[in-house]
Amino acid sequence: MSIFKKIKSAFVIEDEQSPSSTPDHSGGDESSPKDSQPVPTVEESSPVITSDSEEGKINQKFTEILLRALEANNQEGFDYIEFKRSIQNLFKMNMAEDTVYKSAFATAQTLGATPKGLIASAERYLTVLQKEEDKFAVALNNQKTKQIDGGMEAIKNLEQSIGAKRTQIEKLQQEISQYQEKLTEMKSEIESSAQKIASTKSDFVASYTNLVNQIRTDIENIGKYLN
Repeated sequence: MSIFKKIKSAFVIEDEQSPSSTPDHSGGDESSPKDSQPVPTVEESSPVITSDSEEGKINQKFTEILLRALEANNQEGFDYIEFKRSIQNLFKMNMAEDTVYKSAFATAQTLGATPKGLIASAERYLTVLQKEEDKFAVALNNQKTKQIDGGMEAIKNLEQSIGAKRTQIEKLQQEISQYQEKLTEMKSEIESSAQKIASTKSDFVASYTNLVNQIRTDIENIGKYLN
């Protein structure tokens, strides 16, 4: 078994991804040309930006990225990962939690493991995951700056242009209509980008939290049962 598969087997990974649904935006166009057309109006509301508090789903892609980071920083010999695999295997035997940890440690002791050493090893992997979270935050912020902040500035400028064109209503009626159509399209694109980024962040956080919580629980249990 490869190192990556061993690391992956050490953690309980719940894949909660579900296919996304595409909303139906179909609708008939009931407008008809008239000799005297009304002045086009422009909606100046801001795009709906999805909240960062949206609950994410454990994502297989992000989980594998995080596990690959653990693999790249895997320590030689018997460390927390090997201990974690032993715990997972023993839990499959429906043992009590304290028995699982003590039994796993009994084997680990023969390989030179100590509670202090296992905790230090687990905390080292937490540091690895924290670095991955930091890198993800930078990448996500870059996407936000490019896709949302820049788009919002473009919308602001476009709305100002439309306001100026209103003073030339009779001559520029057609041009304003074109701007309005473009504005609606841009808002839709920004809303879609914002939703995807928020969903991406939520999925990462859920995946990250799942792994971190497991490690922290093990650290707590090692301290509780083995010291």
